[in-house]
Amino acid sequence: MKTELNEAVTLAPGFADATLLLADLNIQSGAVQTIAGIADNAVTNFPSPVVIQTAWNVNPGQTNTVNLVAYFSLPAQAMVGGSTQIPSSRVLGRMTTGLPVTFTAITQNGIGGVGTAGGSLRLFSEAIGGPNKNASRTDNLDLQLNLVGFPPLAAGTYTGVLNIRAVTQ
Repeated sequence: MKTELNEAVTLAPGFADATLLLADLNIQSGAVQTIAGIADNAVTNFPSPVVIQTAWNVNPGQTNTVNLVAYFSLPAQAMVGGSTQIPSSRVLGRMTTGLPVTFTAITQNGIGGVGTAGGSLRLFSEAIGGPNKNASRTDNLDLQLNLVGFPPLAAGTYTGVLNIRAVTQ
């Protein structure tokens, strides 16, 4: 069976807090992912990491942390192909330079009003102080599709959008 999975990673514009003075969130590579074929009842890696550069210039008196959050707008329908829906619990992410250093299902709650209940994953939380009030970082987000125990998929194309946003708190 040949099944194609297209996972588009999109950038939701801006940050979610007014205490941010200047921000930039850039997907440097891996914004569109395609898995040419998958096997039922198996874990499949997406072909390349999503390279994300996050930069900020904030007031430490108003901002304690900068968080990066990945989320699906509809967790029950993270990926859809025909009438088949793959939930966000079957899509795993890790950021070895961030918080989920091992593959973790995208099932957390949103952070600071960003994300969805049961369809989010905090990728990093950067504590803000004087030295890093104006800083940037580049991270790789690795993704997996876990179909172990999931009903067999019909051949076809399955697509979804993973939103990535930064939020200050």
